[in-house]
Amino acid sequence: MDENRRKAVNYLLTGDQQGSPGTRIAGEILGRVAARDSGRLTGRVVVAGLVILGVAGLAFVAYRLLMLDLILTLVGESD
Repeated sequence: MDENRRKAVNYLLTGDQQGSPGTRIAGEILGRVAARDSGRLTGRVVVAGLVILGVAGLAFVAYRLLMLDLILTLVGESD
């Protein structure tokens, strides 16, 4: 993926040109999948994007549930 394009994608996703490590990894994966198919948007690119979004979504939900459990445990112990 072109460096300017990567910086633009990172800026759109995170507001930072360098991007977070997760954003850089996701961009690199999507860039390599797209480069393999000559830059065309094929089913592989769409599936790779959906898998990345699914993993990010599951990680977000797991984090929120962990924080909720921690908060409820702390509230329960204080009573």
